[in-house]
Amino acid sequence: MIFAFLCVLLAHSAPEPPLVVASYSYPAFDRSVALAPMADVVGHAAGRPVKIVLFDTPDALSDAVCAGQVDVAMTNLGAWVTMRDCAGVNAIAVLDTPPTVLDRYRGVLLTRADTGISGLADLSAQTETLRYSEVLPGSTSGALVQAAQLRELGVTPAHFAARLHAGTHDKSLEYLLAGEADIAALAENPWRSLQESDPARAETLRLLWRSDPLPPGPVICREREAVPCTAIGNALLEAGAAATAEALAQGWMETEGAERFRPYDEAVYAPFTSH
Repeated sequence: MIFAFLCVLLAHSAPEPPLVVASYSYPAFDRSVALAPMADVVGHAAGRPVKIVLFDTPDALSDAVCAGQVDVAMTNLGAWVTMRDCAGVNAIAVLDTPPTVLDRYRGVLLTRADTGISGLADLSAQTETLRYSEVLPGSTSGALVQAAQLRELGVTPAHFAARLHAGTHDKSLEYLLAGEADIAALAENPWRSLQESDPARAETLRLLWRSDPLPPGPVICREREAVPCTAIGNALLEAGAAATAEALAQGWMETEGAERFRPYDEAVYAPFTSH
């Protein structure tokens, strides 16, 4: 009897495990800092301790969310489309990014002029001799949208002679310029910057393809008894969450300048799939 009583007492006195607020890491941004104010919002709404976890790639983040290892996360578009059908996962807010920034958030495919490739149609006959550079698994503008475009030609990144993961958009561009890759997938911003800062060097490259503008990934919450997703979403959408939005926006190039959150709109994301 005493032993059973002690077991019940210890069970009730054990500290609650922290909720997990997560995203994926990227060398150009300190995302632990960007996530910290949102983690405070989550902790306050839940009345629970919170810890921040950064996964290596968007794909790893998606896997962790679907496995139930994450409670709230800031996603990119690529991670969102691979996790949105997982049980209990819902988008609760999106950073309200300025239209000028959204218009610049696109993916491109570039090649060097000396490869002799003049357009996408040339790729299918030459993939086995070409080296392909992309950013990292699950990168929206540096891997996924380009892979989708290549599939329309009957080509996948695995068909190339080599498939390199550069780690950053700038590095993917640098691999191309240095002759370490023949085709590069990256966001448009580094390509724009090169054209402005070094036009002569940019002239050595050729633009093969440019995507339509891409929406940023939403903040997601995994529904379970201990996680008040509705309350967290409402707190983010309040006018007083401006500081939280501004801090989070500084962790992603595609959300630069956002000062508030807005409700998630499925119509914006419906055209994007994981296949």
